Parts: sequence; C-alpha cells; structure tokens
Amino acid sequence: MTQPVRTNESGWRRYRRIGPAIVVAAVVLGPGSIVSASRVACGEGFDLLWIVPLAGLLMIGMTAAAMTIGVCKERTLCGLVADRFGRWAAWLVGTALLIAITLFQASNNNAMWMAVMGFRGQDATAADSNLTRALGLLLFNGAIIALVWLGRRDLYRWIEKAMAFLVGAMVLSFGASMFASNPNWADVFSGLIPSLGSETAANLSQTDSIANQDDASIAWMSMAALVATTFSVAGAFYQSYQVKEKGWKRNNLKTGFLDVFVGISSLALITAMIYITAASALHEKIAPEELTDASVVALSLEPLFGSWARTVFSIGIFAGAASSFLVNALIGGVVFCDAIDVPCQVSSAPVRRATIVTLLAGWAVASVAALTGVDLVSFIVIAQSLTVLCFPLLGAVIVWQLHGLSRDEAGLPVRVLAWTGLIVVIALSIRTLSSLIARINEWL
Repeated sequence: MTQPVRTNESGWRRYRRIGPAIVVAAVVLGPGSIVSASRVACGEGFDLLWIVPLAGLLMIGMTAAAMTIGVCKERTLCGLVADRFGRWAAWLVGTALLIAITLFQASNNNAMWMAVMGFRGQDATAADSNLTRALGLLLFNGAIIALVWLGRRDLYRWIEKAMAFLVGAMVLSFGASMFASNPNWADVFSGLIPSLGSETAANLSQTDSIANQDDASIAWMSMAALVATTFSVAGAFYQSYQVKEKGWKRNNLKTGFLDVFVGISSLALITAMIYITAASALHEKIAPEELTDASVVALSLEPLFGSWARTVFSIGIFAGAASSFLVNALIGGVVFCDAIDVPCQVSSAPVRRATIVTLLAGWAVASVAALTGVDLVSFIVIAQSLTVLCFPLLGAVIVWQLHGLSRDEAGLPVRVLAWTGLIVVIALSIRTLSSLIARINEWL
C-alpha cells in the first residue's frame, strides 16, 4: 500500500516522514559491518578512520541518485533494464544483487550468534558446539520466517518503525562504548586526514615474497571491507524501490533528499563510533587475529570498563543483527521478483517466498561455515569484501538511469558523487579479485 506525501508539508512534518534511508542504514549497518570495522580498527588504529566519512559521502550520493530515479521514473530499475536490454539483463542484475545479499545474510547469521555469546560471556559459550550454533540459528531464522509469512499488509510501515528504533539503540549503545573507551581526540581528528598509515603502506608496497603478498592482500581486503561497512550499492539500489513503496513522486524530492542525508549520516556516525571504540580500546592491546568472534570484542572491553561495557556493546551488536536480518533478505526478495517480472511489493506473496528462500540460503552458508570450524570474523571480513565484486553492475545501472534525468531533478553534486562511487567500486572490485586470486594460488 503506497503512502503519498503531501507536497506542501512543513519542515517538521517532512522530517517526520523520513524512513526509507533509515531502513537502508539499518540493513547496511549489520553485524558484518560491526565486526569488520572493529577488526580493521584493532589492527590499524586510527590510520584508516578517514575511509568511513568518505564512504558515507559516496553512499549519500549513490542513495540520493537511486532515490531520485525511484520518484522520477514510472518503471523500477530492473524494469528499465529489461525494457532496454531484455529480460535476461534484468535477471543478471537481480542475480548479482542476490549474491551480495546472500553473503551479507551469511555474515548476519554468524554475527547474530556472536551477539548471543557477548551476552552470555566467555565461560558460558565455551561448551557450545558448532552443531548447537547451526541449530540455534535455524530457530532464529524460523522465527523471522514466521514473521514474514504471517505479517500484516502494512509490513513495510512496521519495518520502518522497527528500524528507526534499532538504529537509535545502536547510536546509544555504541556511543556509550565510544566515550567509555576514552579516545584521544587528537588521534581521532588525525585519523580523519587521508593516509594509509605506516603499517598499511608497508604491506601494500612490499610484494617481493609470498608472505608480503599475503600481507598486501590482507591490507587491501581490510580496506575493501571497511568501505563495504558504509558504502553498499545494494542498499542504495533498494532505495529506489522503497520510495515507490511509499508512493513518493517528483514533488517529494526535498523529503527524499532530507531522508537520505539523515539516514546515511546516521550510518556513517555509528560506524565511526564503532571504529573509534576498537581503535582506542583494542589497538596494540590485542592482535586482530585473536578477534575470533564479536563476543571477543565485547569481552575485551570488560577488563577495562567492567561487565556493563560488554553488555552495552553486545546490545549494539544484537540491534545491528536484528535490524539487518529481515530487511537484508527482503531486499533480495523484492529485487529478484522484479527481475523475473512478478509482483515486487513487500506485501506480495512472491516477495515473501523469495525472502524466505534468501533467509534459508544465508543460514545454509553460515551453517556450513560453523560446522567446518571456519573462523567467524575472518569469514565475515571475506564475505564483506566479496560483496564489492557484485557492486559495479548495480552502480552502473544507477548511473545509467541517472543521466536520463534533468539537472533540476538530479543536480551536479549527486551526479559527481554517483560517478565517483561507481569508479571506486570498480577499482575495489578489480583489486579485491586480484587479492583473492593471489591468496587462492598460495593455498593451492
């Protein structure tokens, strides 16, 4: 059911209407992002903090571009691709996004268990078997599936309200953790100045041996994962579908831009708080490879600040997992249904079925990782960086349709940021693929 917005609303009423970009922020800022940002900050300190606001700026541009297309075009993005290139091309776009979504969902499953371990403490989780983890995640997915299947017709409106609450919970919990870590604010501001830092630069420049090549690959994948914590083209792509779900039109562009700015700024702010906490509390105190799961991040805060710190940080992890768990799968369901030319409204039966399949696929990948004993944090960082490989196609579709709009609809800043974002994800995809190939050759 669409929810048209009046065009003569006051500023305060328009502010109250925001929601789609909050949903995007909630789904992008999942547990995978929390773990990736924590591990990179633990290893690099404040040196790479500048990547977070840069990625946030690119995300604002790409999300604003997708929002503008959604309100100004009658057809959906996959529908526009099918009209121009044929249905096979729409299938390709939908499959690319579904791959990214499945990887995100697998990391969401693993990190949900990490949140549970953070609440329970190290002693309580020591006896947990990999099978227990897989079965526990199956029960949680079953509850989410029940919610999807039995959800009311106003499911989207309920999701918006729930995501706003969970984003607020993350701001409070991670904000409290950041101030408790007592960061050196001079170091924080220094980290906002773009640089690679001595350790990262050394790893990237020394590739004369297998060991150094491995260090360089890890450095590049860490940077790619950190970009993916905030700059998700898949999330931006979905923004065009959300504004159609709400019934927004050209006259609602001001509301749309306000929505994008507030939602994505919240995303970047929370990611930065997580990064600052880890850089302050964990850098040079614990090796990144010792962060075997997110509960270790929470538990590492306990000796410094007390048991409350572990609980507060775990609340943030749980809020991140809960916020992205359903909506992440829903994105895959909506866009894939549109790609195969069936009804793609959130409340439609095809979308619910596709969402359930995506939930089960994410659980299956996470369960295989659990049963084989794969290090969860390494799995999440790799999954986060692999999603970058799927982003160029989605970004290209957004930029392609952006150029069909007038300058009054999509101004120069949005166009420049969208193009820059596309170039960044292409470069990251090429470098990430090269690093993965190098590591696979080493393993072989």
